[in-house]
Amino acid sequence: MATAMTAITHWGLMAILLDGHGRRLVYPVVVSASRRPGVGPLALFAGGGPPDNDREVVVMTARRTAYLSVAAFAVASFGIVGCSSGDDDQVAATTTVAATTTSSTVPRSALLYAAPGTADLPATTADELQSALDLWISAGHLVGITAAVVTADGVWSGAAGVDGAGTALQPDSALSIMSISKTFTAAEVLLLASRGLIDLDAPITNYLDVPFDAAGATVRQVLGMRSGFPDYGNDVYYGAVTADLGREWTSEEALAMLPADAARLGTLGGDASYNSLNYQLLAELVATVTGGSFAQAVRTDLLEPAGLDRTWVQSAETATAPLTLGVPAAIADIVDPAGPLMPSRSFTSFALGAGSIAADAADTARWGYLLFGGQVIDSAIVTEMVADPQPEPNLGSYALGVMVSIDEQGTTMLGHAGGGLDLPYTGVLQVWTGDTPVAIAVLTPQPADFGADIWSVFMQLRDIVAG
Repeated sequence: MATAMTAITHWGLMAILLDGHGRRLVYPVVVSASRRPGVGPLALFAGGGPPDNDREVVVMTARRTAYLSVAAFAVASFGIVGCSSGDDDQVAATTTVAATTTSSTVPRSALLYAAPGTADLPATTADELQSALDLWISAGHLVGITAAVVTADGVWSGAAGVDGAGTALQPDSALSIMSISKTFTAAEVLLLASRGLIDLDAPITNYLDVPFDAAGATVRQVLGMRSGFPDYGNDVYYGAVTADLGREWTSEEALAMLPADAARLGTLGGDASYNSLNYQLLAELVATVTGGSFAQAVRTDLLEPAGLDRTWVQSAETATAPLTLGVPAAIADIVDPAGPLMPSRSFTSFALGAGSIAADAADTARWGYLLFGGQVIDSAIVTEMVADPQPEPNLGSYALGVMVSIDEQGTTMLGHAGGGLDLPYTGVLQVWTGDTPVAIAVLTPQPADFGADIWSVFMQLRDIVAG
């Protein structure tokens, strides 16, 4: 049986378990007066904690210490277990335990999609998909492209053309996914909120100091681009990033570049107005409430449980070969040819949380399928994530870190775009949510037009898969 103890740290009240191998497992404890149906007076909601049986956990509440005998810690269906104390009338609160050092992503609600397939899509379909990529290159629309498809029936990935250095792209080539990164940041914030570590409807300044008047903007409004926060402006933003492409920016240093008279984008609580500053702050929020780094939280909570072994949170993590070099955009050259960060250390550290992740197309498509299928974070969290999209003048509709659109047949599509004509990488992740969901990622190492290029590729690939 594991040894257990409690501690009060600068992160708050912790339950600490030592397993049979001497490894320390730390869980922040959030005490709530609520009770959940079918659960005893003291319950441990592990959400996918360590799958070992017969633990004893010592949890200190405001009233007294309770000794919990925990059996079958990870229940297969929901990752929730009921626990009993030696004296039920001693503890009247429900205790929520959220893992910070282990995966806490076992879904508790019914999955929204079937599990993704593992077999390859039929050869005829794969040939059509690859031919579509080849045609985009041979017609001169793009210099290079990678793409991937994930369905319940099977998967496919392909590549055509070259990157900015003239190197032939491979299906598993790593590229910056730019603002598709925001889906990871939003999922992490919503997951931490589900654990009780973040109140979505509390002002973000309850957790962070910001160098401007936040006007009470809530975490939910920041997620939905409805904060009305100021924007750096292109001159300041690109001037800072290009001054030294090898620079490692801290969050504080990046925010200090914001001009005192910076124009605000949108209004507080109004329609969505896209502003990457929101997601820089959310990355700092994740680091603050977890007591670790943004990269550590995303890897532990999202990447590892989803099996994304070709996804990296730059600049803390470095992608592995095959890598790509982006084509510089006309507005500013933020590409560091020396690598290995894409497009540069300066950009990835400045844009942490907003555009810093690198991945290959297969991982990107898998992420979209698992995320919106309720297979990484709980389905109830996904429902909240996409439930209330607001108009955004340049994007259509924006929910909580998700671009929401409707196709010509009335089917909802969920995902995010990244890059564009002003950045050296461009991509789109979209999940077509019809009767048989299809996740498609299209990534290119160059500035590109979403409508004329990347979105058109996505729609063509979708039509091939749909038959």
